[in-house]
Amino acid sequence: MESLQAQVVQAVRILNHDTQSVNRVAANQWLVQFQNSDAAWEVATSIMSMDSSPTIDLEVELFAGQVLKRKIQCDVGKLSLDGRAALQKALLMSAKKFSNGPSQLLTQICVALSALVLRAAEVRKPVERLFASLNELQGQGTGSNAVLELLTVLPEEVVDDQSLLSSVEFGRRSQFSREILSHTGAVLEFLLQQSISDGLDKHNRRSKVLRCLLSWVRLGCFLEIPQSAIPSHPLLGFVYSSLQDPGSFELAVEVLTELVSRHEGLPQVLLPRMLDVKDGLLMPALAAGEENVIRGVATLIAELGQAAPALVAQGSREALDLAESLLRCVSFPSCDWEIAESTLQFWCTLAEYLVSCEDTSAALPTFIPVYSALLEALIVRAQVPDQIEEGSFAEDDLDGVSGLPGGLALFRKNLDEPLVDVCRLLGPKQFLASLLSGAEAWSQFETPVPWRSVEARLFALHTASEVVLSERQILDITPVLHLIVVLPSRSSQIDRTLFHLIQKSAAEVVASYSGWLHNFPSFVTPLLAFLASGLTVPVAVSSCAAALRKVCEDSPNLSHESTSIAGLLRIGEELHALPLTLEEEEDVMCAIGRVLSSLTSVADLNAALEHLLKPSHVAIETLLSTDSDNSLRHHSKAYWTVLQAGIRAVHRIGVLFGQLTGAFSTKDNGDEPVLRIIAHFWPLFERLLTSRHMEDSSLASATCKSLSQAIQASGRLFYSLLPSIMAAMSNGFLSFQPHVCFLKTAGIAVEEFGQEKEHGALIVETLMVLTSSEAMAAMTTSYSCDQEPELAEVYFGLMSTFVHSCPHEVVAAADTLLEISFNRASICCTAMHRGAALAAMSYMSNFLEVVLSAFTAPRSVSLDGSFLGAAARVCLQCGENVVSGMMYALLGVSAITRVNKATIILQQLSALCYFSANVDSHFPLNFSTLQGWLVSAVQGLPPEYLKPGEVETLIPIWLKAMEAAAGDVYRSKASMNSGGRASGGGYLQGAGGRMLKRLLREFADTHRFTAPSYGPS
Repeated sequence: MESLQAQVVQAVRILNHDTQSVNRVAANQWLVQFQNSDAAWEVATSIMSMDSSPTIDLEVELFAGQVLKRKIQCDVGKLSLDGRAALQKALLMSAKKFSNGPSQLLTQICVALSALVLRAAEVRKPVERLFASLNELQGQGTGSNAVLELLTVLPEEVVDDQSLLSSVEFGRRSQFSREILSHTGAVLEFLLQQSISDGLDKHNRRSKVLRCLLSWVRLGCFLEIPQSAIPSHPLLGFVYSSLQDPGSFELAVEVLTELVSRHEGLPQVLLPRMLDVKDGLLMPALAAGEENVIRGVATLIAELGQAAPALVAQGSREALDLAESLLRCVSFPSCDWEIAESTLQFWCTLAEYLVSCEDTSAALPTFIPVYSALLEALIVRAQVPDQIEEGSFAEDDLDGVSGLPGGLALFRKNLDEPLVDVCRLLGPKQFLASLLSGAEAWSQFETPVPWRSVEARLFALHTASEVVLSERQILDITPVLHLIVVLPSRSSQIDRTLFHLIQKSAAEVVASYSGWLHNFPSFVTPLLAFLASGLTVPVAVSSCAAALRKVCEDSPNLSHESTSIAGLLRIGEELHALPLTLEEEEDVMCAIGRVLSSLTSVADLNAALEHLLKPSHVAIETLLSTDSDNSLRHHSKAYWTVLQAGIRAVHRIGVLFGQLTGAFSTKDNGDEPVLRIIAHFWPLFERLLTSRHMEDSSLASATCKSLSQAIQASGRLFYSLLPSIMAAMSNGFLSFQPHVCFLKTAGIAVEEFGQEKEHGALIVETLMVLTSSEAMAAMTTSYSCDQEPELAEVYFGLMSTFVHSCPHEVVAAADTLLEISFNRASICCTAMHRGAALAAMSYMSNFLEVVLSAFTAPRSVSLDGSFLGAAARVCLQCGENVVSGMMYALLGVSAITRVNKATIILQQLSALCYFSANVDSHFPLNFSTLQGWLVSAVQGLPPEYLKPGEVETLIPIWLKAMEAAAGDVYRSKASMNSGGRASGGGYLQGAGGRMLKRLLREFADTHRFTAPSYGPS
């Protein structure tokens, strides 16, 4: 053992001091292996217990303490009871040995000892024994130092370090808390003695006592004594007096903050004392710029107010003095925003109380000046710092979205709620009056303008817009609009960085109040020009693009303004040259499209579209003519640039289709705008769809999305191109099967044109090609479905659209397709991926609902024999797989999210069997069929998935519930067909459906730890 100890000593020294990294790595690996060994217990304990040794130094002792702490937390179960007792004794002796330090080592020992006692559930009264040992230790020389440290970390083992307690059951932790809290009286008495004892290092001892008290307060020690005794408790006076000691100030603030938040009676006691804190601490600190003291006092006062808003809302002299003190803290010009931010929740809590509580109506006017002053203070603190104008902030220090310093960006984000509350308390009219005081002079050239303040006020105006607009009273914002309009002419007088930030905030204001612009019509066109100028400014572009869209959506008369239309068209024509994201480009195109769709002249619209879309045509043509021999495609920046331009062009066309939906679609004269766009761009899209460029997923998605929007926009105008579209979608999917966008566009086409019988054969053929593809043919197990969850989700969504949108005779002609897809759905419904599984289940449920609706149609509606025959074949061929799929779907941790869908599907199958047996005997299903499916599905489960005897009890209980659930559906359908409202419960609502759902939920709950894999092996 001595040789192993010597090896540990040598390895620790190599790890900490060797200059060769290879030696340090080897030493680290050896020490890790040592920590995991059983011998580590004895060696580490021996090192900690040695009185003195020339070979053992602090580094080795620290390592030994860390080893014991880790092994106790992770491997203490390997020690015998005698071994644990010996270890506890050794740790206590080590605590005594190092009671005078080093403090880091003493803390390690105490943490290890606390962890050992916590995990000593088998030992009788371990906490009692520990405290008995502490009493002995306290009377031995400097042992009180060790006792103080141990009492500090003991509660922390429960309260703070939950990650290390993961191996300890919740019940044991709760019991441990109760056991140590039973010694609260003795602990508080000990702390009181320590707080008044004299010593060479009185300030250090004060901090240690406060840290220990903080641990016990967090554990809830003062809940163990009469609450009426807390305000006069000597320790509270000790904590309060510690505020005057710079070395213990922060700890004292923490203790008082914890006490105030936990004990209702304390705020009333401490509130009068805050006057002394203000005069004795805060005012001198503000004068001297002592940020630590200001921060601590602000935190304490804010917590006091949050804990007792009713007390502050009374408006007493002390309460107003408290608010005035916090206002001084908010206004303090610190280098960061933490002090002001620490007060925000206080102001929100108080404002909410003042506004919502009827008892405060008398005091509310008293706080109006306070919140008016708060608004001004927040504006000052929210201003862009002077340094940003000088470029002294590094790029890494600036927030990428707002362009502000990171701390200010976070502060502004946290100002959302306070500014809204201030606006609500003051009222929108007074809020705007305070915010825009002096705004008439902002746009005057004669007077200097405080631009940093202007930018902050624009930010506040935008932030509180929801409350201002909720009053439904249009206020005068003319000064702001006038400022925004003339702002570009003042750009030379403002620092460039600050000017761009003002542009951003101004655009946000325009977007927020765009609904009011119809009351200020003369400003609309100049505002559009201002927003257009911001599209070239990186920090303002997103705000300007969004505002442009809002203005065009909320200004219906823009289409009558030729100047506005011309300006928007110029923006659109130059859009391809601007470095915008797709989202920003979409906002701009939506703005332009919204205005153009309101034009009353087809000729004017066609002319506008021709100019607007010319750059898109050029970009697509350039892409199609580029790289015909594949020479540029790989690792080429030039190709990437052309490709991105093509993607943006396709995206712009799609957005425009979305905005022109329904425009001039009443006459089919060949001159309609949407038809002209389709006729012009379809040949380009057709070439794109067959090109190798579609390997790029972004281009494929943009092209398919654009076509989807074209189909939805054109309606019957796209009719003649449907065969070409469906062929392009099927060929594109076969060529680039990971791209599910082709399936999505096919689904849009089916939804739009599926009701037309003449397209039935085309749709069925397309779906059969997609279903037979290599990617879909691979969906034979739940694992393969989990590998491509988006593909499964989109495919089953497409099939759901097919059975819902197409006539019965078209669906009937696809019985082979339905059988294949149904079997795959019964597999994919067992996938771990929630979206894929639920999409598969939704498809099956949708098909069964269509069959049930046809089956139970009123007698006035003739039954489609071919459809019911096809449905019967699908049910007979797939019914057993469906029931089996539902069983597997109810296994595992994800099962509980599928209970609803599984219940509905089983209820629908049961209803079909019920109707077949009781309504139409020609439909070849009955409850014997259903029973056979259920028996086969249950018996097909691996034996380890079920409990002993579960097969015998499950089948009859489920069958009874399924029969009752089928009756619910029958009564509901019969009531609806007779002209009444749905009765009998329908799905999941009747007694039978609820009983079936309960059985399935119980099954899922009891089998949630089963991990099945379903599908052919």
